[in-house]
Amino acid sequence: MGELKGRRLSSGPWSYLDSFKGIPFAAPPVGSLRFKEPQPAGGWAGTRAADGFFAPCDFIEDCLYLNVYKPTQIPPSDASLLPVMVWIYGGGYKTGNTAIYNAEELASKGNVVVVTISYRLGALGFLSTLDSASPGNYGLLDQILALKWVKDNIASFQGDPNDVTLFGQSAGAACVSLLRLSPLAQGLFNKAIMESGVSLGPWAVARPGKDIISPLQFAQSLGNETGCGAAVLQSNEALVSCLRNVTMDVILGASDNISNSTQAPIFRPTVETLLGVIPDDPLRLLTRDAGSNIPSIRGVNRNENSFLFLQTPVSLFTLATIKTVAFLFAEEYFPGQSQAVVDRIIAEYITSKNLTTSEQFRDAAIQVMTDFNFIVPAVLEQRESVQQSGHAVQYLYEFTYRATHTTIPAWAGVRHGSEVPFVFGQPFSHDISFLKLYPYHWTVEDLKMSMNMMTMWTNFAKYGNPTPQSVGGVSWVPYSLDSQSYLDIGPTLSVKANLAADRVQFWSAILNDVGAPILIG
Repeated sequence: MGELKGRRLSSGPWSYLDSFKGIPFAAPPVGSLRFKEPQPAGGWAGTRAADGFFAPCDFIEDCLYLNVYKPTQIPPSDASLLPVMVWIYGGGYKTGNTAIYNAEELASKGNVVVVTISYRLGALGFLSTLDSASPGNYGLLDQILALKWVKDNIASFQGDPNDVTLFGQSAGAACVSLLRLSPLAQGLFNKAIMESGVSLGPWAVARPGKDIISPLQFAQSLGNETGCGAAVLQSNEALVSCLRNVTMDVILGASDNISNSTQAPIFRPTVETLLGVIPDDPLRLLTRDAGSNIPSIRGVNRNENSFLFLQTPVSLFTLATIKTVAFLFAEEYFPGQSQAVVDRIIAEYITSKNLTTSEQFRDAAIQVMTDFNFIVPAVLEQRESVQQSGHAVQYLYEFTYRATHTTIPAWAGVRHGSEVPFVFGQPFSHDISFLKLYPYHWTVEDLKMSMNMMTMWTNFAKYGNPTPQSVGGVSWVPYSLDSQSYLDIGPTLSVKANLAADRVQFWSAILNDVGAPILIG
């Protein structure tokens, strides 16, 4: 790596925040490197400008760059290395970029070095033919290579290469969870934070032989949509060779044409042994104590899946439509058992509660999807993790705080992604990219919540404990099978127990009764 010229911003008296953006950590994955393992970036002569983001991976193929944010004292008050936090963005493995996650506030207020990394998305990041033609998991391999870059170079930015916390949200959190289990990522990070996503999520990873549609079928569909139909009939090698010569725009358009055939992301991480990124089903890896040495925080937002229905008129929520939607959902995840599962869902979420209005049906639909996609997988993975022999400390939370002047309707509650602006200190920031995403008028309460979140997240990065001293008057109690404690991160912080216990029990019974492949290995 050569020299870099970044930007310096004042963050207080004699305190500054240095940022270095657009640092290449891999060779551009184009041409013959498409659908291949990433290769390390070469160095450069002279001084490289590092004051702007590179184009995101959902639009540009040459996108494997990272950004570093570091606090600085002038004159230096302490030369010791700082804990490092590495962020993986979410977006359903299809969209996302680092530019919307300005880590200046988190780094400066938490006194940590923050790195935000990019990775290949969609077909370019996760296309798999289930053989050597294209094993898949390139997006995860990009993340692993970025972590290796951190290991080798972060000391130059006053970061400690031996004290790295990996954190992410949604699909990014699922990636963090999967990397905890991956033998290829061992030793590259020491702690993990998973916001609204875990490896046991039904959408998180493809399980060949268990999913109703296999990764190979999606690869073949992409070939047929991109003019590679003849190659599909030849061999997987011919298909992948043909796809290497298709423009990215054509691949993106073709992916959209086939994306409605399943609720889960069509291109996502895959269980495979050729590259060995995810060599077995996540649950089986968990039961073999994979990742047991990594202290972790897992959490969910109370109304995760309400975002799915923000544009849906409430009048469309009838018992008949709920049954239809539930049947399509059950057909994908419980093939051959769908009607029995639907009957149990309706009985549990609607009939037993005597729901009759469209508003109640909408709320029930949100709860079903939130439970199945986020809450139940998080709790089950938490339980598995604390059953591992010699397991490290594990924490669980539910985020229930609504920004004071949020534009999200009250019925949508605390939707997917609601915690992100507070983690990154957006209420303190004037960054335009944040303001476009969250055009709110922040209040004193919002500032307090953001400070609490940044304090707990950076405390965990420093000490492996989010509350070595109480935050908001509360000490966060680690999760155990006896206590099943979790932190309710709401208008006030409070320690509670047995998150969604009745609903977790309901779904656990279904998963065991019908022998579904999702969650149970």
